[in-house]
Amino acid sequence: MIFKDYYKILGVGQSSDDIEIKHAYRYQSKVWHPDKNPGKDVNEIMLDINEAYAILKDAAKRSRYDQEYERFFGTQAPNEVHHKEEDVDTEPMWTYDYEVQDEGLKEDIKDAREYAKELVNEFMQELKTSGKAAVKGAASNAFNYAVGWIGAGIIMTVLGGLIKSCN
Repeated sequence: MIFKDYYKILGVGQSSDDIEIKHAYRYQSKVWHPDKNPGKDVNEIMLDINEAYAILKDAAKRSRYDQEYERFFGTQAPNEVHHKEEDVDTEPMWTYDYEVQDEGLKEDIKDAREYAKELVNEFMQELKTSGKAAVKGAASNAFNYAVGWIGAGIIMTVLGGLIKSCN
């Protein structure tokens, strides 16, 4: 299992309280929302944001994570920290080539990832559904608008013909 810096993902410090973490989660969710990033695949980032929040919002999971966090960063100088090779060219970078030691934390992370996948999948499904509904509504309104103008044009033509024939 690869180690992720959940604090970096949410943009908070390790000493942040629950309220700061919740605000950071909401902020990052808005920043990386698919509607605000057209043409970019933000699924992985959204998964990481939700995974980070699932761990940091729970006191017991956060405690286990903090112990591993200290173990990881305490054994390496910041310039010795290595990112996975495939992450080197992408921003933001918060995934490290380090095997998580704590078995309980491994299970927490696995559960958090599954939870994050469910949330993102539900969100994407809802986004598709609402997008389809919006397109249907727009098409229906455009059709009604066009029919109205065509009907008005026919009525005006008939009225114009009646007025001309009366003269």
